[in-house]
Parts: sequence; structure tokens; C-alpha cells
Amino acid sequence: MSIVEIGALAQLVGAIAILLSLVFVVIELRKNFRQNDIANTLQRNIEREKLIYARMEEGLAKLLVKAYRSYGKLEDFEKIQFEAYLRQQMLFVTRTYRTADAAAFAVGADRARSVARAAALDFFSNPGARECYRALRARGLIESHELFLSIVGEDVLTQPAA
Repeated sequence: MSIVEIGALAQLVGAIAILLSLVFVVIELRKNFRQNDIANTLQRNIEREKLIYARMEEGLAKLLVKAYRSYGKLEDFEKIQFEAYLRQQMLFVTRTYRTADAAAFAVGADRARSVARAAALDFFSNPGARECYRALRARGLIESHELFLSIVGEDVLTQPAA
């Protein structure tokens, strides 16, 4: 075997080693992306569960019952609390809706968006929530009004208070 043949064989072995290394890197990157998706999904579920647990606390539950009936009949401090709660709910819905393509790997983006929309529709089925939304909108405190309109529809937010 000549030195030229040995050199050609070494190049072939080197090319195969590089190819195998690239395959390994791709496999590891896919694992990393999947783990990241799982971590993001778990974090969102934890956020959702915190909201659910918070509603079980007596003080917030009483505030929500009162606020759902009429935002206008709330005390000033209760309005502040309910406005913060409403904004938190809206941020959660819009974040879920915006990131559904990247974050909803297990259930699919359309399913994640439909769940977010259903949660928003349920929340805004309460007259007090719609009143509060309009009050915040009038003060310029709704950051993503257009996106939210596309999620729930204008007809939902413009329903008169009962």
C-alpha cells in the first residue's frame, strides 16, 4: 500500500467520523428541543394551576363572585384587585395563543388556541368582567386589544352588562 492510498483511506475514515459526529449532534439537539418543550409546557401548567388554586382562596373567590355580577358595584380597592386579576387572565390567554405553534407540541397549536379561546369566552361570559375590560380599555390599559378581539370576537366584549 502506497502513501497515497493510505492518505486516501485516512481521508475516507475522517469524513465518516465527521458525518457520524454531525448525526450525533443533530440527535442531541432534537432531544434538547424536546426537553425544552416539555419544560415550557410544565411551566405553563404550573401557572394555570396557580390561578386555579388562587381562586379557591376565600378572599379571591368572594371578590370574583361580586365582580362577575357587576364591576361598577365593587369598592375601589376591589376594582384594583379585579383589574389585576383580569389583566393576568388576559396575559395568560394571549401568551398561550401567541406561542401555541412553538409550545403546544403535544396537543397541537389549534387545540392550545381553542382551549385559550374557551377560557377567555368563559371568563367574559360574566357581565362584570366585560365592564372591567371596557373600563381598562377606556383608560388605555389593555395592551393587546386587537389580538384579544381576534381571540374572543368583538361581539363577546361588547355585550351589555346584565
